[in-house]
Amino acid sequence: MAGRHAARVLRDAVAARGTARVLFASAPSQEQLLEELRTADVPWAQVEAFHVDEYIGIDPQAPQAFGRWLATRLFDHVPVDARLIDPSADPSAEAARYADLLRVGPLDLACLGIGVNGHLAFNEPYHWLVDDTVAVREIVLDELSRQQQVDDDCFASLDEVPTSALTVTVPQLLSAATVVVTATGAHKAAAIAGALDPGVKASVPASALQMHDDATLYLDPAAASTPATAEAGSR
Repeated sequence: MAGRHAARVLRDAVAARGTARVLFASAPSQEQLLEELRTADVPWAQVEAFHVDEYIGIDPQAPQAFGRWLATRLFDHVPVDARLIDPSADPSAEAARYADLLRVGPLDLACLGIGVNGHLAFNEPYHWLVDDTVAVREIVLDELSRQQQVDDDCFASLDEVPTSALTVTVPQLLSAATVVVTATGAHKAAAIAGALDPGVKASVPASALQMHDDATLYLDPAAASTPATAEAGSR
């Protein structure tokens, strides 16, 4: 369903302007959306794609690198113009380069997930600004975000997970005309509840989604359950 929604937004943007620009998150919760998009009726040759974050210093060809992860699931299968963050470049220079690319034109769509600690991209609790004037910045990763990568079987141990990343900031994410958010699993229930609790909170970056006029959240039953129910069901 989320994939069909995203495909429709991309088709409409191309029909209206001759091109579409989209941001993608990289996480297990995005697998079904990307699978649906691979076979969807999307004019990919007219689409420019970006990703929302990348580890600093990781080998660009490593399977854990977010650009590589997206390539294997979507970019290598469709004729899309994929603009990737270079994790081997100087972080400050790369943040500035990628910010310039993002700001060339309007973003039509952002396909996002929500982290177990409520992060949006790698905008971590208490380390993000609702009015950030920077489009891409370097961030020190919260330990919960790093542990999530181990729990998702991306890394064998916490020591292997990079400690810093480049992330597209919250205002830049929310500048997309349409936001499609997908979250799955009982381990996300508390973060979802925090994101939906009225009011934008520094402790829950995903609560900033409340500020967007066209944001849709797609959840499986476990992610949509109350945190207490989800915890009991995961035992």
